[in-house]
Amino acid sequence: MKGEEARTSLLDREIGGLDLRSLVWLLMMSTTLFVLLFPFSSYVAALPIIQEEWGLNNTQAGAIFSAYLAGFAVSALVVVPMTDRLGSKRIFVLCTTVSTAANVMFPLVANDAFSASILRAIAGLGLVGVYNPGMRIVAERFADRGRGFAVGTFVTFFYASNSVSLTLTGLLMTWFEWRDAYLIMGAASGASVLLAYLLLRNHKSQSAIGSTGRLDLSALRNKAARIYIAGYSLHAAELYIVRVWLPALLVAALIARGEDELSAVVGAATIGGLAMASGAIGPVMGGVISDRWGRAVSASVIFALSGACSFAVGWMVGFPGPLLVGVAIIYGWAIAADSAIYSTAVTEVAEPGRIGSTMAVHSFVGFMGGVIGPIFAGAILDVSPESLKWGLTFSATGLLAITAILVMRGMWRVSSNHADGSRR
Repeated sequence: MKGEEARTSLLDREIGGLDLRSLVWLLMMSTTLFVLLFPFSSYVAALPIIQEEWGLNNTQAGAIFSAYLAGFAVSALVVVPMTDRLGSKRIFVLCTTVSTAANVMFPLVANDAFSASILRAIAGLGLVGVYNPGMRIVAERFADRGRGFAVGTFVTFFYASNSVSLTLTGLLMTWFEWRDAYLIMGAASGASVLLAYLLLRNHKSQSAIGSTGRLDLSALRNKAARIYIAGYSLHAAELYIVRVWLPALLVAALIARGEDELSAVVGAATIGGLAMASGAIGPVMGGVISDRWGRAVSASVIFALSGACSFAVGWMVGFPGPLLVGVAIIYGWAIAADSAIYSTAVTEVAEPGRIGSTMAVHSFVGFMGGVIGPIFAGAILDVSPESLKWGLTFSATGLLAITAILVMRGMWRVSSNHADGSRR
């Protein structure tokens, strides 16, 4: 009897405002996303080699990466609204399988820009059915308290997976050809299918009564939702420019120091992954900050920091290595820290029967920003003078941060009780 009481006491103990049972569930949910995304940055790690092998310019290389986000964005308009009718469980489990299969096929089948883009688009289609429904499940479970922390933790695992994917793929390429390294990462992501089934097999999905499961654009009448969606789109554009092109900038910096191309590629993937690891703790920190200070204000301050890094880092190719890596670490944190803020805020301001549709538009508009960003940056790289291309590209990224701050100011004119649910 005393043993049972001790176990019950342990499970009821609170950590970070959550009881241990809830925290364990949250970590398992987040780990499923983490494992699914093992191959997420394998393409970026191998990008200089793939460019040379396939004869791609920077715009084409950016487009292949963006195909993943395009698949995510377009399918969000169909998949995410279905959670209002069907609940999130079935979609979550099915889509882990779809994304894993596409990631495994990439190194086996892709041999040009077209085939690579198709497979990455399918992988993105699968991710949308995991990331968004998963975020909704987490937000619903922690609706009473700690929502910002919980959603931030889920998103933090998304960012951690990017760092792990980039670093491990880079390390694997020291022993294997890029296709084999990519295949190992893709095969490992298959564990997410089993995790999803085990975690949610007893989960009872919530659905909205009377929902058709189709996209309802009337969700956009909500001014607060529109502001957060716009902020998320600018955030995604900045985020994916950095994810695709910062490792390439590091390659250029290492080559300028006398490294050969392969050593520079492996070194940049490793250094970039480790630098981006600072972003792994960003979303949960941003979520906690926004729980205390409000979503819009917190997002604006974080954008100011990432914008400052953008204006600096592109001009630092010839700077001492430790200084460049230091700025990259701060940059990695700043581009990630506000990620959970917009998604959390959207679940708070959306009407209950339109959460799925609101999140669908949120994902579509947001990730279209992510689609355009790397292509836009690649185009700047292609047309800029060699000596100025990195500075001009990342300075243009800094302008996105300034625009986002101006957009978020609109939130300050909306009633905080209605629109900024974080102020409690």
